[in-house]
Amino acid sequence: MAMATTPEGEVPWLDYSNDIEYHNSKSFLVDHCPCISSSSFEEFSNQWNRLLEDNAEDDTPNVDGETWEIVYMCMVLLLMFVALVSDRVGADMVMLGALTLCMASEIITIEEGLEGFANEGLLTVLVLFVVAEGISVTGALDWYMGKLLGRPQSIA
Repeated sequence: MAMATTPEGEVPWLDYSNDIEYHNSKSFLVDHCPCISSSSFEEFSNQWNRLLEDNAEDDTPNVDGETWEIVYMCMVLLLMFVALVSDRVGADMVMLGALTLCMASEIITIEEGLEGFANEGLLTVLVLFVVAEGISVTGALDWYMGKLLGRPQSIA
């Protein structure tokens, strides 16, 4: 049996990988997780027990049901990449098309797909795109930028 060195001295190394009582004990937390305080021990223990129960119930993943989703998403990503590189369609339409394909195939639900549009940061960026396009189309900053940067005297 191998020996492990601890602050208390040498102790026999034991394999506690399947010992649930040891994993739920305070000595396991003290030995392996010094950042866990005794006040949060109960919360951590409950989360650990739920994790062990979830893993015990579903030992075999459903690989056959997920294979088509992996292949489908690879194809969607490839189509997105080709469409973005070719620059024939706007990036906004490419992304919305990919989102629609994901929602149509039920890889993500409609609620999950539309949930991202409720983010304030995304809405701010969308508004800035509209403002930037308006300024670009109208040429509103051309005169100011000409005064600020000057007019080039030659092409080079």
